[in-house]
Amino acid sequence: MPLVLDVRDRQNYEAGHAIEAYNIPFDELPDRGFEMPAHTTPLVVECDAADVEAVQDWFATRDERCRWNVVDVRAAGAEELGFVPGRFLFAGCPLLAAMAFRVRAAAAAPGSRAIDVGSGSGRDAALLCCQYGFDFVCALDRDGRALSRWTRLLDRHQVPPESRVAVEATIRAEGDLTAALASLPGPWDLIHVARFLKREMLAELAALLAPGGLLLFHTFVEDSPSSTHAVAPGELRSAFAGLEVLHDDVAAIDDNRDLSLFAARRPA
Repeated sequence: MPLVLDVRDRQNYEAGHAIEAYNIPFDELPDRGFEMPAHTTPLVVECDAADVEAVQDWFATRDERCRWNVVDVRAAGAEELGFVPGRFLFAGCPLLAAMAFRVRAAAAAPGSRAIDVGSGSGRDAALLCCQYGFDFVCALDRDGRALSRWTRLLDRHQVPPESRVAVEATIRAEGDLTAALASLPGPWDLIHVARFLKREMLAELAALLAPGGLLLFHTFVEDSPSSTHAVAPGELRSAFAGLEVLHDDVAAIDDNRDLSLFAARRPA
């Protein structure tokens, strides 16, 4: 079943749109590409009837990096009114989905707190706020522009400012992560790390977890790591030997690179 993207302005979208359609106004698409689905996901684009040909041409002429699997461009429907917060086109990292039951259990704790380390554009952090229901979410990254996009995304989805924070920080050495979070009370019920690796912070991650807290770590795996962003098989299990390992697997992505699917829990 294709996803539906409505590229009309927000006023017209809220006046009536297709059921489950997601709104990104056409002139905002260049700045909000991080909200789009995976390139293999079938996508129907809806717009004003007079704009169908122009919108079709625009999507057809994107370069390969920004070419989505648009299966149809059509005039917008009007089966549903208003805006539905927490509905997105994108999916989170596969480890979040694989551990959804435990993530939701962590979010159900009173005053639940989650942090996404190396959050990038913040898609996983947005899901932790809007779909998993953590009471407080921190997105930490060195890219201030990406954090600003995350903040604006949560503003659009009506997430209260007091329930989330963006922290701009660069992790270079042991202690940097703890220092970056010094103004935020801990510990954390969930720590999420996707496609980001600084070995200097691994011990800190375990220490920042609350008793019973959940660690999800999702990064590249190589038999003989040639990159500072790849771990060797079994490396995370060794690095977090003090935690209870819940899941430790490897999965290939579209370009055939292997990614870790590692989840562990701090004993209560």
